[in-house]
Amino acid sequence: MTFFPDGTANVVLAGPGESSDLPERAWYLSEHHLVGRESCGVVLAPGWADYTEPKANHLWFKTARGEGAFWLGAVTEPREFFLPVYVHRTQGRPFHDINDGFWSDIDYHFESRLHVNSTRGTKFVDFRLADQPKVATEYDPIFDSFQPYLVPVICGRPWWFGPEDVFEWVNGKPVEGRKLRNSGDQKASPEWTIQGPGAFQIPDGQGDTVVTTPNLYPGEIARIHTDRSKYIAKSNMRPNLYRDMGAQRFRYPVPGRKSLDMSKLRVIGGNEYSSAVCTINPKSRRPW
Repeated sequence: MTFFPDGTANVVLAGPGESSDLPERAWYLSEHHLVGRESCGVVLAPGWADYTEPKANHLWFKTARGEGAFWLGAVTEPREFFLPVYVHRTQGRPFHDINDGFWSDIDYHFESRLHVNSTRGTKFVDFRLADQPKVATEYDPIFDSFQPYLVPVICGRPWWFGPEDVFEWVNGKPVEGRKLRNSGDQKASPEWTIQGPGAFQIPDGQGDTVVTTPNLYPGEIARIHTDRSKYIAKSNMRPNLYRDMGAQRFRYPVPGRKSLDMSKLRVIGGNEYSSAVCTINPKSRRPW
């Protein structure tokens, strides 16, 4: 029995590949290590834990004479967990060949990616080696061609990410009833790519609020990050688009598993080349 029973989910570990001068490799961790020994040579062992929720630090305001404290918020910490695996020989590949390849794809100095594919879709998290792997063995593993490892990993971005949610629109196409759903369970700030000419009215949040851009020139393409911690907006014709927007700012991220209503999307003074693409990078606490 594997960690994920048949038909529920499977786990794939992908190395950094060409970006770190390594081969493009994937390790299919949900295969059983005793089924003909024809798998990739690395499988998930029992005992995987702490992958469903990141840790957080609560921030409190306390007074000298007051009882208790007032909650100010919570800061999510980098996600840390142990990944238990078996490394074993396969038909045609010796143990040391597989062991060297696997450990080439996990390191302190670069990130690897762990995918979980389930009936609810695919989610992934990027991680790097956090500490020394835990190894317990009585003999040189070459005798058994088999070695269990408990691999400590850390993820700077603590959420499980999914494929982008995308909305595309060209001037003249209807927007009534069209929405962009945030498929993650955490709030998300959309990113917009708009092409002029025209001044765009971009919906913000769940109500009737819109943010109006300056008039874009023909051929001008602007990228707008609506995250309040970034406030990045620039185009191929001006370095700071937010400066030309005055006091306007995007204020309302899309809640988890909710949708952004696009019915207020407009372009004033546009033509058949005016267009908009909105994307959300969904974030979740759990891999399914």
